[in-house]
Amino acid sequence: MTLKHKRPAIPPEPVTSKPDNWSGSWGRINPTPTGLEVVRFCQRPDGSSERTHSYPYRVLSSWHWIENSLEEELKIEAGADLVTVRGKGLIRIVDALDTGTLEVLSEVPGEIPAYEESPIWVTAISVESRREE
Repeated sequence: MTLKHKRPAIPPEPVTSKPDNWSGSWGRINPTPTGLEVVRFCQRPDGSSERTHSYPYRVLSSWHWIENSLEEELKIEAGADLVTVRGKGLIRIVDALDTGTLEVLSEVPGEIPAYEESPIWVTAISVESRREE
């Protein structure tokens, strides 16, 4: 007696390449809360060199998200500094700050791509020191 192989009734789902919602050129969010100690903000003022500002999560005192039709703005009080982030999809960054899962956020020079290509885009990061000297 010969055995016949059964074919699956449901064909396997095709593998589609979706953008990684947790990381990209804009930075990285850790999808599982692990008690991160530090968050980094990377500036690229001239598009080539990079300037990094690191803050312990314990010095982040508040953040304020503002949305308008053209661009979003996120202001983060980090110790004596005010970090201002501009771009699109920043509500995901607010969620990551709320849960302590934001690892790094980077400026991405250039035009904002379609949402399907990148749900988060950071056009500018500025750090203003409010220390009295």
